[in-house]
Amino acid sequence: MMGRLKEMIKYVIQIFFTGFFFFSGCSSSLPDIQIKDQVSPKEKLTTIDLWLNDLSNQKQFNGAILVAIDGKVDLINTYGFSDLARKNSLTIQSSFRLASVSKQFTAMAIMILKEQGKIQFDDPVQKYLNNFPYSDVTIRHLLTHTSGLPDYESLVLKFKKKYSTMYFFITDQSRENITYKGEPNQYKDSHDILSMKDVLDLVIQYQDKRKFMAGEKFKYSNTGYVLLAHLVEQVSGQTFESFMDQEIFEPLNMSNSSVWNLNTAPGKLMDRVEGTNKSQLNDYTWLDGIAGDGAVFLSIEDFINWDRSLANHTLVSDSTFHEAITPFITTRGDTSYYGFGWGLSKKGANMDHSGGWVGALTYIYRNPDTGVLFVLLDSSTNRNMREIMETIGNLFAGDIWEDAKKSK
Repeated sequence: MMGRLKEMIKYVIQIFFTGFFFFSGCSSSLPDIQIKDQVSPKEKLTTIDLWLNDLSNQKQFNGAILVAIDGKVDLINTYGFSDLARKNSLTIQSSFRLASVSKQFTAMAIMILKEQGKIQFDDPVQKYLNNFPYSDVTIRHLLTHTSGLPDYESLVLKFKKKYSTMYFFITDQSRENITYKGEPNQYKDSHDILSMKDVLDLVIQYQDKRKFMAGEKFKYSNTGYVLLAHLVEQVSGQTFESFMDQEIFEPLNMSNSSVWNLNTAPGKLMDRVEGTNKSQLNDYTWLDGIAGDGAVFLSIEDFINWDRSLANHTLVSDSTFHEAITPFITTRGDTSYYGFGWGLSKKGANMDHSGGWVGALTYIYRNPDTGVLFVLLDSSTNRNMREIMETIGNLFAGDIWEDAKKSK
């Protein structure tokens, strides 16, 4: 396992720091973490736990960590608060925004529809979304980011020339959370919010912005996953939120997890973690009327059930899930190492994803062969996340999970 673990660490650092989202802001000096040679796995994990607690006390981390092997938890904890006022301490039941880590759940919804016989992965998107302009784009292309669709974030600047949107893209701070003080679910009563139909309309209106023909190459596009969520609604006749609850979160007893956006009814997810940025709320923007590319909230505890469902093929068959972790071969003959909502390793079974949106920065790694699961979540617009991940990654490279595996 040692060689696979070291490969995993190299992959984790490469993907997390150069992959699916960009950490802005300057680097920050963090307290050193010291682990002596020849210490037990438990002592190594205890040191990580204490270090994250210290960071939380210094307001340099506000989040959660999970380390598990084959469903056996070696470390699970939360650090900080779930609200801007810092009155409510985080617990392992607190529901964190996953940002782009949500994509694996959207992909699972599509796999469930496939197993229900309602869609096929290679069906044209035009079959399900009226006026979708590209006849060559299939559901598989949306899942694997090989559709050529541009990101809606760039198109929306043409659609709604909102100062708040540009402000958010430049600063990572939601302008809405500075100017609006009401409840999130009431925001839509007096303000525009982006809908999934709006995203489809943008694709139709700006079809000249397409990057390449379907299947030619990989280019990460949040647009595809918004359209997948919209497709789920069209095929199922349910809202995306309702479908996800009924088909994923409730069957897996993930009681503190769901889709949440500005359309969600009040009172859902009773301990939803608010995104923050120092003394400012940084929790949502007018763009958060959509889902699919993000909008899933999960407690750190519920990741255990999610991981076990993937390992045991609880929701879909082994053969269907195998497609989710199979690299995509482009029409040019190149290999793209992105499956259905998962980044894949060129060697071994490593699979992971990262995410970032308003206050949230997130990361998940799992290896089906070794049973390893690692999750790190933060809700504080954390400019130190890169350094925190590097530090923990270096400890993993010291074979922390190799030792933990032996100690089972």
